[in-house]
Amino acid sequence: MPEAMHDRGRFWTPAPDWRAASLEGEGWRARRIHGLGQTLVSGDLDAARAALAPGAGEVGLWGVAGEGAGDGAYAARIARDRALLVTPSPLAAAPGWRDGFAVSPCDDLYAAVEISGPAMPQLVAEGTAADLEAGSRSAAVLFSGVSCLLYRAGPERARLHVESPFAAYIWTWLHGCVGRAPNRGATLQGA
Repeated sequence: MPEAMHDRGRFWTPAPDWRAASLEGEGWRARRIHGLGQTLVSGDLDAARAALAPGAGEVGLWGVAGEGAGDGAYAARIARDRALLVTPSPLAAAPGWRDGFAVSPCDDLYAAVEISGPAMPQLVAEGTAADLEAGSRSAAVLFSGVSCLLYRAGPERARLHVESPFAAYIWTWLHGCVGRAPNRGATLQGA
């Protein structure tokens, strides 16, 4: 009789209880944000924002979301014609193509992790080689080797939108930063 397949699940980092998960390091804190609406839009981004979240602004790498935005909605730019529309709660938008843009509701596709505190900039600078001070129209970046969207939700708050299957990996990376001071040598201008 052939041997049953081995259980490879034990090699993966177990996901934390996201409702209670919180990390606190020297000068920073991390937590998962729940309940946000997340909708991928492609094509005419201006038309998509006007139809789905009027007044929503755009945010790129290290930009501050919500500055001048209506109702707390904003579009985190991924590429020239693609963005993640983030809203305070899920939208009731039907998927598909219309009026020059495509809509894909993806409320659970990305895990939103918020890092806050006065040491947040140094911690984030450790996680990416991107020049944060230079910014970019696109919020897409590698953080700890994983593709994600990175922007600020306030002066001392950064948000990472990482594909949900990689959230436990990012959380493990952040957990490794607990108990030590962020690298004060890490600069916002990249590694």
